[in-house]
Amino acid sequence: MSDRLLKILGGVLAVLVVAWAVARLVSSGGGAPEPAPFELASSSELEIDSVLIASATDTIVLRAGAPWTVNGYEATAEAGESLGQQLGEARVGRLASRNPANHERLGVTSATGRRFTLYSEGQTKLSIIFGERGGAFEQVFVRREGDDEVYVLQGGLVSLVNRAVDDWRNKWIVDAVRADIHSIEFTYPDESFTLVRDSAAWRIEPSAAQADDNIVSNLLGQLAQLQALGFAHDSVADTLAWDSTTVAVRVLGPDGAQLGDLTFLDRGDVGYYVGRLGSSVVYTLASWAGGQILKREEELREGDR
Repeated sequence: MSDRLLKILGGVLAVLVVAWAVARLVSSGGGAPEPAPFELASSSELEIDSVLIASATDTIVLRAGAPWTVNGYEATAEAGESLGQQLGEARVGRLASRNPANHERLGVTSATGRRFTLYSEGQTKLSIIFGERGGAFEQVFVRREGDDEVYVLQGGLVSLVNRAVDDWRNKWIVDAVRADIHSIEFTYPDESFTLVRDSAAWRIEPSAAQADDNIVSNLLGQLAQLQALGFAHDSVADTLAWDSTTVAVRVLGPDGAQLGDLTFLDRGDVGYYVGRLGSSVVYTLASWAGGQILKREEELREGDR
C-alpha cells in the first residue's frame, strides 16, 4: 500500500472520529451528563395519606383509612396494598427525552397526561405525569412535575393510574362463607317463603317442601360471593322507586346473624339494580347472576321442574 493511500485512509478515519464525537455532544445536550432517573421504590415505604390521579377529563382521590375511600365511596380492600406494592415494583428506566418540545408528543403535559400525586404526613412526596404508552407491555413515558426529562417507566403502576373510579370501588355485595348461610328469606310482591338448611338438606318453609340440591347449590354459589357488575350513577339512584315491584332477599347465618339484606329492582334485559340495607350505594347486576338468585318456590321444589 502506497504512502499516499495510507494518508488518505488516515484522513478519512480522522473525519469519522470527529463526526462521531460531534454527534455524541449534540445528542447529549452539549456534553452535559445524563441525569439519573428518579426512584419510586422509597415511596412505597411511606405512610400514605392520599393519592390524587387527575387528567383533563376526570379526577380520582384515594384516601387512606379503614376502609380506604375513592371519591367518597368505599374502595376495594386491597387499594392501599396495591398502591404500595406497585410503587415498590415500578422501575424508572432509560431517558427518553430532555427537550420540552417533546412533552406533548409523549403525552406528559398537564393537559394530555395523568398526574399522579402522593401525599404523606400532609406533604406532597411525589408528583409525576404519566403520558403515552411505551413500546413494550406495562411501559409508559413519565415526567416528574417541574422537570423537563422524560423517562420510560416499567411496571403495574401504569394500570392502576389508568383505572376508572368504579374500578377502585368495592364491588362486593355479599362476601360470606357458603357454609355459614343457614337460611334465605325471599319476599316477592305476591309470595314469601324461606329456604332453610337442616342437618340433612334444604327445605322450604312454611310449606316444608324439600328443595332441589342442584338449584340450591347454584344459588349459594352465586349469593355467597356476590359481586356487582358496576354502580348506578347517583343521579339515577336518586330516582329509583323501591316499591311494590321490588324483590327482597335476606341472607342469614348462624343464630340469625345477618349476612346480607338485599333488594332487587328489575331493569329488564340489562339486569338488576341491587340495594343493600344500611348503604346508599346502588349496584348493578347482570341478568344471569340475578336469575341464579331470584328463584320462586316452585323453581326450588325438588321434582317440580
